[in-house]
Amino acid sequence: MLYGAYGTTGRLILEDALSRGHRPILAGRDAAKLQQLGQATGLETAHLPLDRGSELRTALSGVRCVLLAAGPYEITGPAVRAACLDAHCSYLDVNADIVDFQQTLAGDAAARAAGIATVPGVGYGVVFAECLAAQVVRRLPDATSLRLSLATETEGRSRGATLSIAHGLARGGVEVRAGALRSVPIAATTWLVPDPTGRSTRFAAAPIGELVAVHRSTGVPNIVAGIPMPRAAAAVVRAAGPWIGKVLARAAALRSSKPPSRPVNAAIDTLRSRVWAEARNDAGQTVTAMLETGEGYRAAAAAAVRAVETLLHTPRVGALTPVQAFGADFAFGVPGTRIQELD
Repeated sequence: MLYGAYGTTGRLILEDALSRGHRPILAGRDAAKLQQLGQATGLETAHLPLDRGSELRTALSGVRCVLLAAGPYEITGPAVRAACLDAHCSYLDVNADIVDFQQTLAGDAAARAAGIATVPGVGYGVVFAECLAAQVVRRLPDATSLRLSLATETEGRSRGATLSIAHGLARGGVEVRAGALRSVPIAATTWLVPDPTGRSTRFAAAPIGELVAVHRSTGVPNIVAGIPMPRAAAAVVRAAGPWIGKVLARAAALRSSKPPSRPVNAAIDTLRSRVWAEARNDAGQTVTAMLETGEGYRAAAAAAVRAVETLLHTPRVGALTPVQAFGADFAFGVPGTRIQELD
């Protein structure tokens, strides 16, 4: 089942799934959008409002796994996971919201008792950042600090992504320090990363789910993750992040979701999303690498479909990060993805 099939990411997941021969059940909260999508694809649909728990459990009891592509995940995630536990249906999502990501992984005992897998973050950029982090830590096993820099190129921005950014800004910053998540001012630190063109991009620390996933799978005690942000913008975010987050959240809530635009030429193929990972140990040794893939939403869709395929082929049990569930090389299954060692 694909829940949220008519959203920006949901439609791209559906397109990739159909191209690989799958015929998922299309589900969501909007009956009109579901009907329209079902008529266009000939696929079965299920109108499942999240406040109708019994209907959701009944529907999930008939499928082996559900892929959640509908946010905001702090609302949709708990409801769908609870139904999955009752229905013994495995759960995946494309979420990178740090709070819900933590809650998902905290449900390991319940998932094991139900005999199912719950795997958050199977889209961009948790999959790619976590796989890259696992690669550099494998080369520097005694790493004590790790810095992740995510520069995602997308064709526009979905309403769900805007809401996730807004909620993150409103909550404030987070880093992993001494083995635990610590609250810090958002954009508290910034750094420069040279890109393949020879120019440098400034990144600022951000509270994203990659922190939780990478700490869980690598055990590195000090981790910071950041997104591109000029120095002046970082200063503004530090001073007014919560207020900016509330404004963004209100604007996104009023905006209707639009289907992703269809590329009319090869321009979409020129978009490249990149992640840098730098691991360092107490002796000062460093290992650095860059992962490059395609346009962010399409890379997310491809990763999510391959995660479903892998889970259905070889079932897992428990609450797992993508690397724990599918291995450190999982990202290479996404077309156009490569890693370059930089140290």
